[in-house]
Amino acid sequence: MIPNEPGTPWYSFLKSRFIEAQPPSGKGPLLSLVIQTIQQQSPVLADIQGLVELSLGSALPVVSAFVGQLNLETRDFSIRQDQSAKIFSGQLSDNGRVMVLREAGQAKQIHLVHEATLAQLL
Repeated sequence: MIPNEPGTPWYSFLKSRFIEAQPPSGKGPLLSLVIQTIQQQSPVLADIQGLVELSLGSALPVVSAFVGQLNLETRDFSIRQDQSAKIFSGQLSDNGRVMVLREAGQAKQIHLVHEATLAQLL
């Protein structure tokens, strides 16, 4: 885990793009998630909105909006895609740079990494 600079809280990475760390077997669609707005509703909960992008090779990505909620204490979140009505749940890492995401009813976890962090690692 890459440590954050002193004074950089986990939530400073929220309004960013998170990219799937490695698509399954190096092939297939690549998932990314962009949190665009965060509105704190209480000391513990915030509403989030953004975009889910699914891209395959050189084709243009399929983009859909999502809405969700983030627990600011546990870093747990849930989102619902507007077009497909898919529901995902997940959690942000302690440093806010990695998202673990799971589609409702599915066992497989998807790891998304903060875009700038992923660039540092490659």
